[in-house]
Amino acid sequence: MAKVLIAETSYLVRKGLVSLLEQTDGVTELKAAGHPDTIVQTLKEFSPDIILLNSAIQMPVTHDKLLSLLHDKARFIYIINTPLPEDSPANHISVFDTKNKLTEKLSHHLRQYESAEEKEETEELTPREKLILKHVALGYTNKEIATKLFISTHTVISHRKNITRKLDIKTVSGLTVYSLINGIIKMEDIQ
Repeated sequence: MAKVLIAETSYLVRKGLVSLLEQTDGVTELKAAGHPDTIVQTLKEFSPDIILLNSAIQMPVTHDKLLSLLHDKARFIYIINTPLPEDSPANHISVFDTKNKLTEKLSHHLRQYESAEEKEETEELTPREKLILKHVALGYTNKEIATKLFISTHTVISHRKNITRKLDIKTVSGLTVYSLINGIIKMEDIQ
């Protein structure tokens, strides 16, 4: 069972998604926010498991800051304002999707969240681990990462151990190469 936040500026789209999710199994709590500042505040207070976020919203904080507000298993589903091709990423929904398509996609994500919740550990990096990895690859120390993300140094070290175990990469240079290949950082980001 998952707590879901709908972060959408369009009243009509937001209410439609609320109506759809109220009829969907697997949702324990549901909140909706339309103003960017309200979205950030709701993220802090509600601690959702799944966030449906319109990708066109100009947020008052960076994407990294948004990720730092979430717990490790939380996931984003991006709402796109254009039609999507059939082979689009699974974590995208379109305002042009049919009711059946939306229900199918949202149910899929809810089931994925529930099955991930049942597993003690998943070998895929969590959003928080990806955020830590990004900072490691950019050359930040554990202390600098902790300060930037408002967490303790011990938490950073714990995340780094999990990243090393999951990826089986033990060096910072190896993690940097992995980050470049997987789009976590760009070549321009490296100084």
